[in-house]
Amino acid sequence: MKLKTIGLMMVSTAVLTSVNAQEKQSKESHGINTSYMDRSVKPNDDFFRFVNGTWFDNTEIPADRTRWGSFDELRKNTDEDVKSILQEAIKSGKYASNTDQGKAISYYKTIMDTVTRNKNGITPLKPYLQKIDAVKNAADLQKLLAEMQREGGGLGFFGVGVSTDAKNSNRNVVYLGTGSLGLPDREYYVSDTPDNVEKREKYVAHVTKMLQFLGENETTAKANAQQILAFETSLATPMLDRVQRRDRRKTYNPYSIADLEKLAPSIKWGEYLKTVGFTKLDSIIVSQPNYITAIDEIFEKGNVSDWKNYMRWTLLNGSTGALSTEIETASWEFYSKTLQGALKERPRDEKALQGVNGSLGEAIGKLYVEKKF
Repeated sequence: MKLKTIGLMMVSTAVLTSVNAQEKQSKESHGINTSYMDRSVKPNDDFFRFVNGTWFDNTEIPADRTRWGSFDELRKNTDEDVKSILQEAIKSGKYASNTDQGKAISYYKTIMDTVTRNKNGITPLKPYLQKIDAVKNAADLQKLLAEMQREGGGLGFFGVGVSTDAKNSNRNVVYLGTGSLGLPDREYYVSDTPDNVEKREKYVAHVTKMLQFLGENETTAKANAQQILAFETSLATPMLDRVQRRDRRKTYNPYSIADLEKLAPSIKWGEYLKTVGFTKLDSIIVSQPNYITAIDEIFEKGNVSDWKNYMRWTLLNGSTGALSTEIETASWEFYSKTLQGALKERPRDEKALQGVNGSLGEAIGKLYVEKKF
């Protein structure tokens, strides 16, 4: 597969592409690799071709990737280093399981242990599925969302987290963000272009297949999948589009807790935030107020079956990388193969590393720093 998407990159990325050699070069090699350039093109006519033309014409996207460029190569090289460091750490046995490094090692080994994963199937999800099934009203839902937020989220609707204040880097603040969607972006739900309509149909088919892993028959799973698409569409519609999300003025909306409760009175925000762990919070940054208003309406309507279907699917969809390999592959077939065009799955150890980086990035970073710095 020829690399045809990289032309959309910024000029700075294009320059770095030529700097980062595709084949291994000696440590003494410096500067721009001119062999990747296309000297037949004038730089003022097509600077990208001038800098990268030969590299572009002779480079293929690896079968397990959907894009390739200098930063992708850099990440792959770094990942190879980290995998080696992890293997050394595992063999050394020097890190106790309660240390940060030990937790990263344990999680990596858990993902790599496909024998146990296949034996367990969806068993790790059952305690959470039972909690979802026990929800009967908005108060139950709020309690469950707060409990799950303490464990790292995972059920959608909305989420809170601490980050640097976008207008004052000397302090951290709490942000209130949107919930998760099964499709990658809002446009998949609200746009009726032929491609998006087709993607939605394939999405329903995928969700139907995945829900059967939870024990639903095909007929029930299909009906629930259609209900999930409709519910996620109701979440996606009030969200900001891509252009609006790039405008930081639109996503920086400070609210006092009292004003937040006026914005969405169906949710007892003070109680929710205290349960999560923010016991002395007086204000919060709301990324998308219109979305929170829509969530309030969803709470008020009280369609409990919709909530449960959405949460069951969100829980399963966010856990595929830690369940059976059959479930994991089914997820890959839709998200990587159907939506992005990947030709084969990534190696098991690469996927395991992705999982650890996503959940325990700072912990694995300690191992990397110990070795490399």
